Amino acid sequence: MRGVLFALLCLSGPVLGQVQQLGDGRDGVLEVTTLSRVINAATALAADAAAGDPFVLVADSTPFSSGAVVLLLQSQWRSDGERYRVGEYSLHFVERVVGPKLELATPLNRPWRQGESQAVLVPQFTDVIVHSGTSLVAPAWNGASGGVLALLANGTVRNDGTLSANGAGFRGGAPREIGQAELGCLGEDEAGPRGAERGEGALVGGFGTTFTGRRNNDSGGGGGACAYSGGGGGAGLGEGGQGGFSGDGKRDVGGFGAAALTWAGLLFGGGGGATNGTFGRGRGGGRGGGGVFLRARTLEGAGLVVADGQEGPATDSRFGGGGGAGAGGSVVVEVVEAARCALFANGGAGGAATDNGPGGGGGGGHVSLRAGRVAECPMSVLGGLAGRVPAGDYGAGAGLPGKSSVLEVPPSSSPFPSGPGVTIQRLGCGCGSDAGAVPGLALAFGAMRRRRRERVASGRHSDGAGSTGSASPRSAR
Repeated sequence: MRGVLFALLCLSGPVLGQVQQLGDGRDGVLEVTTLSRVINAATALAADAAAGDPFVLVADSTPFSSGAVVLLLQSQWRSDGERYRVGEYSLHFVERVVGPKLELATPLNRPWRQGESQAVLVPQFTDVIVHSGTSLVAPAWNGASGGVLALLANGTVRNDGTLSANGAGFRGGAPREIGQAELGCLGEDEAGPRGAERGEGALVGGFGTTFTGRRNNDSGGGGGACAYSGGGGGAGLGEGGQGGFSGDGKRDVGGFGAAALTWAGLLFGGGGGATNGTFGRGRGGGRGGGGVFLRARTLEGAGLVVADGQEGPATDSRFGGGGGAGAGGSVVVEVVEAARCALFANGGAGGAATDNGPGGGGGGGHVSLRAGRVAECPMSVLGGLAGRVPAGDYGAGAGLPGKSSVLEVPPSSSPFPSGPGVTIQRLGCGCGSDAGAVPGLALAFGAMRRRRRERVASGRHSDGAGSTGSASPRSAR
C-alpha cells in the first residue's frame, strides 16, 4: 500500500478524481427531519505528529474505522508556535485503526501539535436532504475538540433548513459577583472579582477563573473592570468592539475588544468578555461561531449555512453591565457544479444594559465559496453592533467586519483549494493532464479497498488486529 502511495501515479479524468475527493458515499442518503442533529465526532490529538508521518495518535479512536475520512484542524496555537497557522486543515482517508493510532492512506503534509489540534470524523454521504424547519449543527467546542460541522456528499446537498455552527466556537467569559463598594478598578489584569473573566481565544491558555481584567485574550474579548463596565467583543477576521463605560463616574474601563486573526482558514470566532455585577446582575460573554465545512457535487435549496457568534447577554439592572459578544466563525463550501446557498458568519451584538457599561460587538468571521457555477449565494460577515443603554452606546464599540471570497472554477478542473488548508487532492500526486490536475488518491483509495477485501477473504478483521475502530455513523433513511 505504501509503495502505491509513494509511486505518485496519476489517473486521468477529472471526474474520477472529484469522486474520490467527495468521498465514497459509504453513509448513504442523509435525510434530516429534526432540529439540532449532530453528525460529527471529534477528539483531541494525543501526541505531536511530524510532517511525513503516516499516522496520528488521538485521545479517542472509537468513532473512526477503515475508509473513514478524518479532518485534521489546528484550532488554536501555543505561545511558542505560529499564530498564522490557526484554521489550517487537512483531509485524509483512514487506512485502519489500531488502538489510539489512525493509520492514514497518505502521509501528513505538515506537523500537527498536541494541545493545538483536533481530529474530526467527516461523514461521506451520497445525497443530503435538510428539510425546512430542521437543522444540522456542530457539537460545541469543549476546550479540546468540537466546534465543527463537516460533511462530504458525492451527489446533491438540498438544504431548505439550516446547517449551523452558531455559537459552537470559543467560549465566553463568566461573570463575577462584586459588592456595591467595589469602585475604581482599572487594571488590564485586574484580579477577580473586581475584574471579570476574559473570553476564550485562539491562544492556548489565558481562559478560566484566574484570567480576568480588561486585557483581551488574543481573539477572546477582555473582561470588564468594576464597577459594571461592559465586556469586550470576541474577534474572527474582524476585531471585537470594546466594552462600555463603568458605573462609577463613567470611566473608560470596559474590556478591550479582541485582536483579529490573520488567516482565513476554518477558524473559530473568539468568545466575548464578561462583566461583573451585584445581586446576580453580572453577565457572561457570548460564544463565538464554530466552523462549517461542506463539499458536494451540487448545492441547492433556500436554507442557510451559518457560523454566527452569539449576542452578549443583556442585563436588566443598574447593578450590572452587558456581556461582550462572540465573533463570527467560518463557513467553507466547495462545490463541483452549481451552488445555490446563503452563507453567514456574522459577529453577535454586544449585550444591552440599563444604566452602565454595555458589551462590545463581536467581529465578523470568514466565508469562502468555490464552485463550478454560482447560481445565487448571498454572504455576510458583518461585525456585531455595540450594546446600548437607553441614552446610546455609552462607550461600547461595534465589531469590525470579517472577510468573504467567492470563486467560480470550471468543473473540468478541480474546484478544491490547495492553499495552507491542504485538502485531499494535494495529498496524492500533483501530476497534470490536458483535462486538468487529477489526484493520485483515487488509486490509493482503490488499493486500500482491495487490501480490505483480501483481509476479509483470509478471515482477518478488516481493520487489522488490535483495532478499536467502529463504523462511522449511518445516515437517516
